[in-house]
Amino acid sequence: MKDYHCCATCIHFEVYRTEDGRPKTRCSRLGYDTDPTYKFNCWTPKDRIKKLMEKEK
Repeated sequence: MKDYHCCATCIHFEVYRTEDGRPKTRCSRLGYDTDPTYKFNCWTPKDRIKKLMEKEK
């Protein structure tokens, strides 16, 4: 199975723009900037990721 466990596949991951228009990534649950490739124990996969994981089982 592929490794889906990363911030970019979590329901709390969001992308926003700074005042200068640059995109930043953030964890809405933890409340701080993150990177799409980071991994935390609080990971909750998005519905489409859950489906992909089930499909690969």
